[in-house]
Amino acid sequence: MSKAPGTTLEAIASAKAKLAEELKKLEEQEVKLMEEEASSAFANVSELLNRFGHFFSAKQKSEIANHFNATSSTGKKSSGSRKEVAQKYWLPHTQETWSGRGRTPRAFAAWEGSAAYKEWKAAHPDEKFPKFPG
Repeated sequence: MSKAPGTTLEAIASAKAKLAEELKKLEEQEVKLMEEEASSAFANVSELLNRFGHFFSAKQKSEIANHFNATSSTGKKSSGSRKEVAQKYWLPHTQETWSGRGRTPRAFAAWEGSAAYKEWKAAHPDEKFPKFPG
């Protein structure tokens, strides 16, 4: 494998460092320009709201307010990302499982009143139901 003239690891590292520094300067310039444009845009928006705000309907005003609430950094957490809860108990004879959260399932409540439960409970006095083998 032949090297291109002037390509060494040191040269590549030096070029990467120069590019990283240049990128950092460009990002700082970008932030500064965005802040300046945001200041100008705020002045324009304020003027428009002062001129036309009283013509807006309640729904339009609500939409404007919701726009800012939706983009805030302290928004609600998504409730759609629930973790699956590990099973804690099971009934060996039916293979039904229960996490131990919420109301006791009917199968567990029915088994709790049976002779098989009483026999199992006598052998396992400190447990509520058989532990899930997992």
